Amino acid sequence: MIDVVVYDALACNSIWINHCKSLDIDAIIRAKNNNNNSLRLARKMVNKTDAVEVWEGEKGFEKVEVYESTFTMDNVAQPLRFVKFAIKHKDKKRTPIMIVTTCMDMALKTLFKIIRARWDIENFNNLKTECGLEHCFVHGGNAVEAVLYLIFIASNIMQLFLVRRLRNQFTVHS
Repeated sequence: MIDVVVYDALACNSIWINHCKSLDIDAIIRAKNNNNNSLRLARKMVNKTDAVEVWEGEKGFEKVEVYESTFTMDNVAQPLRFVKFAIKHKDKKRTPIMIVTTCMDMALKTLFKIIRARWDIENFNNLKTECGLEHCFVHGGNAVEAVLYLIFIASNIMQLFLVRRLRNQFTVHS
């Protein structure tokens, strides 16, 4: 049985959230800037509040400030939880991670670990970062499949070339 599902910003809508709730599954959804008015209002409300928790020296970060509120999304019956993690990196860069969740009682540290781990287990992580698939330029099922096959073929040919032709360049000689 599935207790919690984690998804990216594509699922940050009432249809997906209501579907999860109808199956008694909690949802943790990455939120981004979008056209959802209720989500925009929740983000604006959180930005005017003080952090509810601050974690110093959190694994690889200088500081993480956590902000949260509850809000109602259009066409969703129950209230939802909006959480913003404001991450300050050791190089002074800042990154926000915002989530919408139906998990009203889950610890903030647990939510943070879950949403950060989502990228590590995503099936197409390598394709997105290494093969230029961060945006899908075609949307028909056959077209997407053809593009993926071409990328797999190109990747395999590149690996074959590296192994067969440049292998000696990468071996360590003592």
